[in-house]
Amino acid sequence: VLVMTPRTLGALALLTVVYASTNVDEAVDVCGLPRGYWPTSHCFSDRTHRTCCMLGPEARAYADASGNPIGSASSRAFHFKHGVAPNQTDLTPWCTCFGSLVCSYYAGRFNDGTHIKFIYAPPAPGRSQGMAVAGVPARPECEARVREHLEVEAHGTPGVD
Repeated sequence: VLVMTPRTLGALALLTVVYASTNVDEAVDVCGLPRGYWPTSHCFSDRTHRTCCMLGPEARAYADASGNPIGSASSRAFHFKHGVAPNQTDLTPWCTCFGSLVCSYYAGRFNDGTHIKFIYAPPAPGRSQGMAVAGVPARPECEARVREHLEVEAHGTPGVD
């Protein structure tokens, strides 16, 4: 069950989606990732893999070629969930590194549909439920603004400037 409420983060107007459960399985479902699949077991469960990113074919190819093999990983997860490999126009979900703004970097570099679906924040002191921030423009400065608000540390990722 999702409850949607409009929020503002400074000058950035967002749509905040609050999950009624603290279980990350709901975030995995909404993202479109398979449950019970070991390669996605880190999604929304660690300190950085919090962005549900819909990866286009150019972004997948670039990620793999630049040392961040999430293109092929997202394609395998798509196949595991749907029983077919993604085609050249399918967007494949993956939980990208929020700390290095991977999704907005790829979205800005490629015009292939790559975009941020939502950014997940697990329960924290003063907030008993996890929440997701949707409607984040796929620009690094916007994703960074949300990262700062949620107090997630910046870090590097191969192939992302």
